[in-house]
Amino acid sequence: MDFEDKKNKLLDQLNKATGINFDITDSSLSEDEILNKLKELVVHFNVIDSKTGLYRLFLSKELAYSDALSSLSRFHIDEEHLRQIFYLESPNEYNKETVSLLKSLLPDSKDVVLELDSRHLALIINFDTAPSSEEIFQTASSYLDMLETEAFTAFKLSYSKAVLSFKELPNAYNDAITAMEIGNTFNSHGRIYCYEDLGLGRLLYNVPPSEIKAYLNKHINVDVLSQIDEETLSLINAFFENDLSLAETARQTFIHRNTLIYRLDKFADLTGYDVRKFRDAITVKISLMLFNYIKAQ
Repeated sequence: MDFEDKKNKLLDQLNKATGINFDITDSSLSEDEILNKLKELVVHFNVIDSKTGLYRLFLSKELAYSDALSSLSRFHIDEEHLRQIFYLESPNEYNKETVSLLKSLLPDSKDVVLELDSRHLALIINFDTAPSSEEIFQTASSYLDMLETEAFTAFKLSYSKAVLSFKELPNAYNDAITAMEIGNTFNSHGRIYCYEDLGLGRLLYNVPPSEIKAYLNKHINVDVLSQIDEETLSLINAFFENDLSLAETARQTFIHRNTLIYRLDKFADLTGYDVRKFRDAITVKISLMLFNYIKAQ
């Protein structure tokens, strides 16, 4: 792309940002200097002189990294710093009190709350030292608990790994959104989804629909899975989460061990798979996840 093309592209961006038509008729600046000045103007008007505007445009990849760099110092944003992105989703529209509460929970003035739309928020949290996975999970849990008790708003939260560079934030943000999509698809009853912990879900999420149908038709077809009630599905999932332990599943679900065995036997009669056997459990686990994927689609 030559100078004229680059210049016209930047002038067009300025027009979109301001509604004003600009033209350059004469200048003592070099071509590179003109392009750099135009880029600065584009960034200035696009971010609306706000830190949240800069983050919002950059995370959504509407603002290139090279263009965002010139505004970092203006908003006191470190290019190299450890940051964690939390992506929040509510089934209903949140209110301003929700945003105010979140801002009060963030300990550092460099932390940011981004209002993405009426049901989605993003938090950018700064850390001096790398938190453990348990610490991140506990932080996420505390935010959700506080929102529910203080703002009376239910949220789900997803996140990916923390990043060290400002440049890495868009990819981390995209992973957090993907984690929410995968979590809602394969574990709709969950409320916190970590991208790094969704290994099987991430794998199945990219399986072509034709392959999904072929797998289910070979093992447990959709018609059979549709006959299984929600209570039984919850019981099966609890059995998986407790490492196929009858005693622990019975204790956690508050049912008698014999009742649990009876329910698992009925499931085996219906599907032909006994989840107490490791190989059958794998087949059922994958089949149920793919079935949820089909329903979500």
